[in-house]
Formats: sequence, structure tokens, C-alpha cells
Amino acid sequence: MINKANKTIKFGTDGWRGIIAKEFIFEKVLLISQGISNYLKSKVNLKGKIPKVVIGYDTRFMSDLFAESAARIFSGNEIITELSETFIPTPVLSNAVVSREADLGIMITASHNPYIYNGYKIKGPYGGSATMDIINDIENFVNDGINDGSLKQKIELINKNKDNKDIKDNNNYNSYFKKYNFLSDYKKNIVNLINTEFLKKVNFDVLIDPMYGAGQGIYFSILKDFNNDNHYYEIHNIFNPSFGGINPEPVGLNILEAINFIKQNKIKAGICLDGDADRIGAIGEDGNFISSHHIFAIVLRDLIKNKKNTGRVIKTVTTSSIIDRIAEKNNLKLLITPVGFKYIAEEIVKGNVLMGGEESGGLWANGNIPERDGMLMGLKLLEIMAKENKTLNQILDEVYKEYGYFVYERNDYEIEIKERDKLKSLLELKIPSIIERQKIKEVITIDGFKYVFDDNSWLMIRPSGTEAVVRVYAESYNEKRLKELLRIGKEVCKGGIE
Repeated sequence: MINKANKTIKFGTDGWRGIIAKEFIFEKVLLISQGISNYLKSKVNLKGKIPKVVIGYDTRFMSDLFAESAARIFSGNEIITELSETFIPTPVLSNAVVSREADLGIMITASHNPYIYNGYKIKGPYGGSATMDIINDIENFVNDGINDGSLKQKIELINKNKDNKDIKDNNNYNSYFKKYNFLSDYKKNIVNLINTEFLKKVNFDVLIDPMYGAGQGIYFSILKDFNNDNHYYEIHNIFNPSFGGINPEPVGLNILEAINFIKQNKIKAGICLDGDADRIGAIGEDGNFISSHHIFAIVLRDLIKNKKNTGRVIKTVTTSSIIDRIAEKNNLKLLITPVGFKYIAEEIVKGNVLMGGEESGGLWANGNIPERDGMLMGLKLLEIMAKENKTLNQILDEVYKEYGYFVYERNDYEIEIKERDKLKSLLELKIPSIIERQKIKEVITIDGFKYVFDDNSWLMIRPSGTEAVVRVYAESYNEKRLKELLRIGKEVCKGGIE
């Protein structure tokens, strides 16, 4: 039985997450699934149809069992339920929401979080992250049902159902449930979003690093479908729920083995995917890290330069200002959102968006469902390289010449919640003197405190709303200035507010 203090379920910027066996437990997965079932039946049944959900899961510890427990609840509520036959990337599940005409998608994953976490993502009927109105309604159904005990009663009734057999042993344990291979539908969609003729012409070696995550084998097979000339290599492609001791986020030391592999084998490019393959990082031929900011700029430039596309550009407030410069120079309307891809997805759903992206590796390009996709972005990078017959670094040099050079870094600082909240309150009242001395041009208070300076460099301090963490972001035109701004940010976080 859940204790009173633990009854509230809150979905963050991308779903609900918790430490496995501590916060993320079967009981909560069942309760959330029952709450969503109540939500679906209240909304969809009004339209005179049976609700439908599709469910996927990643390579984390017990993700398959958590997904099966959710499927048991949905189908037990007489909701048409399709569960993936195996682990899949989040973009594959998101595509299935649309291709299978589902009302919602459920993905069991904690994305790039450490291996001790798991999570519960919800996808809207359009295939992207559920919008805030959907999330708010679901939270109300879940928490109200927890508080009045109705969710638990319904779950107990489902478990007593004599027809509710083991999903593993019986693929059709009731008439509302079946397993499905979602990958074939995803591959069909991908072909329409890239120029496969250029991928067929790839004549340079490429390393794929799925980081032990859900992209393993799957992304490699997609690439081999287009070009089977043995130019592709894959590492970290075994089932390992501890992710080999690294966090499955394609940044920093997490991709050191990939960098060394590229240097030692003289490989031209590396594509690195996070744990559920919806985020991307890349590596140049010199072993240099190419961040999501750089990838955003490369792909956006290609869309403008070679495809003559128009439309709005959407970015989160923590994303590089090179996107601002590209949009301004090409007369594209730019919209800046809070952190979280769901805000970008909301704009994509509204229409007329050319490209959208966030600092943490989630990128979207015109034509796709409103969902970030690391695999698709990796294909676009390879397409651009083959089309221009240039390496990633050569393409980046051209981007810098046209739109300006930049360096960017983010540091996270653990801080007690009391001190975090105090810092936030102080920043709302005043600009710290150590920052004010830097000649501020503009202050942006979307999802934090961003200070833009006269030299167009900037510093952002963002106290987390859910964790005992303060994040410091900075961007500038050289390393010296960047380090100076990061030092100032650190001093503010450590108490130098005055």
C-alpha cells in the first residue's frame, strides 16, 4: 500500500521518473496506468470508439516487465493494447502512435538518466510528447484515484480476472491485447524523410555508439539497409542494463571510448545515441565532440541552403544563439521556449515549423511527427556529408564563417533544496553584482535567469524545479571568456549572490 506522503505523481519535462525499487515500482506503474485508462475512457468513449494505446520499452533493468504490467492494466480496462515484441527506441514507439492510430503511446524509459532510474513517458495521439493539457488531465485522474482508493480497487479487480493470464506465456491473453513489431512502420516513415540516394553513396567509415541503449542493432540495421558496403561500425551493442558503468547520455566522458575508437581507426564520423535513441551527439574525424547545438546549426543551414525551406524555428532558452543568427540572417521567425521538448512539440503541432531543438540533444526537422529523433538526425548528418562530400568539421568551419564561432558549456551543481529555493528567490529580486558588472544587455527570465552581455556572450542560472540542482549555462566567442562566465556562475551558486 502506498504511504500518504508518496501519493502524488508528478510528470516532469519528459514524463515521470524515479530510482528503480525505490520510487519506480510496479505498484506506481499500475496506478498510473489505471489513472490513464480512466482518462482515456472518459475522453475517447465520448467519441463512440474504443480507446487504443501502444507500449514500448528500452533496455533498462526490468523495463520489459514494467511494460507488461502496464499492458495488463490497459487491456484489463478493455482498451485496445499493442505491446512491442522487443525493446525499441522512443522514436519508434512515437511513430507507432501515428501509424497504428492510437490515442496515446506509453514508453518505459528513463532516457539518458543513470542506470538506477526508469521512467514512464506519455506520447500524444500526434506521436510527440503529450502536451500540458493532456498531462494535467492525466495527473488529476491519477492523483484523485490514488487519494480516494478507486485506482487500487480497479487494479485488484483486474488481477482477480480469471482470464488475465501471463502476457509472456500467452500472446493473446485477452481479446484487447496483442504484441506487435513497430520497427517496420518506422523504417517506412524514415525513407520519406531523407534522401536515400545520398546515403547509398556514403563512401567513408562511420561509427555508431548506441551506448548499450535501445538503438543497439536497430540503427545499425537501418544504415545497412541503405548502404551495405561495410562502412559502418557499432560499439556498446550488447544488452547491459547498467550501461557499462556510464550514463547513456552522449556527452563528455560517456563517449570517450567512441572518441578513441574513431582516432585509432581513422573513422570520419561518429553518431552517438542516448539510452532511448531520441537524442544525439556526434564526433568529428579528429575525435572532437560535436554537440546538439552544432548539429542543429548544420541541419538548419542545409534545410535553408539546399532545400529552400521556410517556416518558424523553435529552440529552448538554453540553446546556442547561433540558431538566432541563422534565423535572423535568413528572415525566419524564431520562437524561444522553456526547457523541455514538449514545448517544442506544442509549436510543431500548430504548424509552419522548419526545425526545432533543445540543448540536451533533442532535435526535430520538417516533415517528421512532432518528436525528437536521434537516429533520424544522424541520418541527416550523413546525408549532408555525402551530398557536400565534406567531413563534419569541414562543414562546421563553413557554418562558423557564415554565422560566427561559438563555444558552449553547461555545469550542474548539487545544492540543498532550501538553498536552491533561496537562490531562486534572490535572483528574482535582483541581479547579482558580480553579474551586473559584466555590462548586461538583456535579461531573459524564461525558465531561469539568462543574462545576455554587450559582447553577445551570455550566462544562464537555472535552479531545477524537481531536483536539488542548479544548472549553469554559458556561451561565448572564445574559451577564455567562456571559463570566466562559468566561474561567475559557480560563484553565484555557491553563495556569491551579493
